[in-house]
Amino acid sequence: MSESILLTDISPDTLSDAVQLLDGWEVKQVPAEQLARAVGGGVDSGIRAVLIESEDPSILRTTIERAHTVGIPVVVACADDIARRRAVELKAEEWYRCPPTAEEVAQRVRAAVGRGVPHFGTMDDRVERVEYEQLLHDSLTGLPTLPVMIEQCRSLFKERGELVVLYLNFVRYSKIEEIYGWEKLDAVLETTAAAVRDFLEDTALSTSRLMVSFTNDDDFIFFHVPATGVAAASENEITDIVTRLQRHVGGLIEAQHGEDIAALFDIYVGRAHVYYNPKIRLERLIYRGIREAANASRSIETRERARRVADLRTSLRDRSVYVDYHPIVVTETREIFGYEALARGVMRSLRSPEVMFDVAAEADLVWELSRLCRSRAIEGIETRLRPNELLFLNVDPHDFNDPAFNEHEVKYPKRVVIEITERTAIKDYPKFRERLKSFREKGFRFAVDDAGSGYAGLGSIANLEPDFIKLDISLINAIDTNFLKQNLVETMVRFANDHGAKVIAEGVEHAEEFNTVRELGVHLVQGFFLHRPSTLPVSSPAKSLVGN
Repeated sequence: MSESILLTDISPDTLSDAVQLLDGWEVKQVPAEQLARAVGGGVDSGIRAVLIESEDPSILRTTIERAHTVGIPVVVACADDIARRRAVELKAEEWYRCPPTAEEVAQRVRAAVGRGVPHFGTMDDRVERVEYEQLLHDSLTGLPTLPVMIEQCRSLFKERGELVVLYLNFVRYSKIEEIYGWEKLDAVLETTAAAVRDFLEDTALSTSRLMVSFTNDDDFIFFHVPATGVAAASENEITDIVTRLQRHVGGLIEAQHGEDIAALFDIYVGRAHVYYNPKIRLERLIYRGIREAANASRSIETRERARRVADLRTSLRDRSVYVDYHPIVVTETREIFGYEALARGVMRSLRSPEVMFDVAAEADLVWELSRLCRSRAIEGIETRLRPNELLFLNVDPHDFNDPAFNEHEVKYPKRVVIEITERTAIKDYPKFRERLKSFREKGFRFAVDDAGSGYAGLGSIANLEPDFIKLDISLINAIDTNFLKQNLVETMVRFANDHGAKVIAEGVEHAEEFNTVRELGVHLVQGFFLHRPSTLPVSSPAKSLVGN
């Protein structure tokens, strides 16, 4: 018997090329529903890893849990993004998207073994193996890390005598993680890496080497060593390539992850031209080139910030904001209960509301922007909503200090739910509650937005006594495979029922998530699974509903 067995529910014929690359391994196939039982013997039976492609959540969960109890790592073959999310939530050591290459399968199996819990050796041995494996490549994107790239480019750099370093700074990716959670950013980074690799094949940078500086990093680096007899790409050529790269990657992100995510996609590329000098250690030359390219990308970012502020001032002057109305539906009947009004800039640079308000904060224009967004949103009460539907209006606590914002601003207060969107923390709850009292007396209702994220914790819910509790998208994402999230939501629903409030689940994108929140008793649901947002056409200001 082979000392290294790959236990799987996949046909051995399909894996034959990958197994050859694993050198000395053999495949043992069993039906998916028998994997958990078959793995019971652990590493003593010769099984070193499990590879599973079953899409049955219970089989996947049982297999991974059983494998981990006997110290065997698991690799999941994922047919789609739902399967990937399950693999991540269930803590599989590795996963890949189908269909893979033989090289990728072999690489993922080796990486899983390196990350797994060995049946032998000490914890120090395990730590050393994990550190070594992570030194070589990023498990998420499959890209090599800096130490590997230096070795791969060492002889080419010396022979050519020059190296072009491009630093790709994805400036808003941290915002994706902050809003949607790390699982979403991981998926976006996977899409980004695949799109960049695909794009490079048809450009003057086709001989470039793509890498990450650290594992799980969200910035990429190119090493471009020109081919023999070919001049290094010029500044103009690189500028043109980067412009086309941004369109290509941005288009794929929008197609796979939606317009809201794509609006947070921005690349600032810094460039450094490094010349070989035998008197200076090669590693230091490259490190300095990377720092120079990174600093150059930050300089571009600074100039872009100034341009965005100018765009914002123009948008405020011309009232160039439109509104997407996101439906909120009754979970049991799927009838529309109301709409959340989400303002967006007409200019592409300000399309994302998060970007727009970040720019406004930098320029001290938050009140001016908030006034315009509220005005545009309120227009939809007559032009977009039916008489029985509510308008959910995003308002930051800071806006309540604006003299122009008061309980008389809206003609139909009983049809408006003010969502307390905490971009800034509430510092004085007693004073803030007094401010809300006058709004309540006019008929306004209140919602705590993004509960479970940022400032919007249990303290806000207890202090503000909201009519609606909106659960953050990061809490809903992949809730069908996360028991802890399910317990938290169940507790929140029970609390809401006891206090006469309703719970709204934001960001429901998949049937599994919808079915889970429905079973947990969530009252209302919002997300792309049920409805895409609808846009109120941009035009000259409609009949104003703002009072004097």
